Amino acid sequence: MRKEWDVADIDYLKEYIGSQKITMIAESMGRSYESVRVKMNRLGMSNTKAQTGLLTIGELAKLLKVERNTVKGWVERHGLSCVKKITRRSKAFYLINPKDFWKWAEKHKDKVQFSNIEPRVIIPEPAWVEDERQKDQFVCKKRVYKYWTTMEDRLLLELRNNKNLSFAEIGQKMNRSSVSVARRYSRIQLNSILQ
Repeated sequence: MRKEWDVADIDYLKEYIGSQKITMIAESMGRSYESVRVKMNRLGMSNTKAQTGLLTIGELAKLLKVERNTVKGWVERHGLSCVKKITRRSKAFYLINPKDFWKWAEKHKDKVQFSNIEPRVIIPEPAWVEDERQKDQFVCKKRVYKYWTTMEDRLLLELRNNKNLSFAEIGQKMNRSSVSVARRYSRIQLNSILQ
């Protein structure tokens, strides 16, 4: 016999959705996975921004007009706080509270290109952000990643292998950092070994 949903069941579902797998929620409620999934669909529940008010790393990256890995790096290496939420059976998302992002951004202004952020797309937007947007128009904070071309790869190999230049010397000739040159050289060497 089918078990009816009451207010307490729905409240329980709202409280734990996203922090536990649906299978675990279903088990603790004495319901099937499918029953919980259907109820979520009927209630329009998910772990999206609309439901939780939080942004995934990918959504935040899109709003900031940066690569997803840039935001992931901020989380892993620079202290941007996030919450791990689980959707459906096992897929995990890392969600960022917009308030936490703005607190972090205020302390890490050198990492964020504020002029790329459309006004009021990450709410609540603090008043200081508009000032930073204005400053960004006159100051270039960071270089956008410059992809390596096949011609640059060939030149790098020639300068390193045939002319025995250091990575710093190659970087000056190619208008790249020595770190970028060294990493690219390592990748080229690794790819040639794997082929």
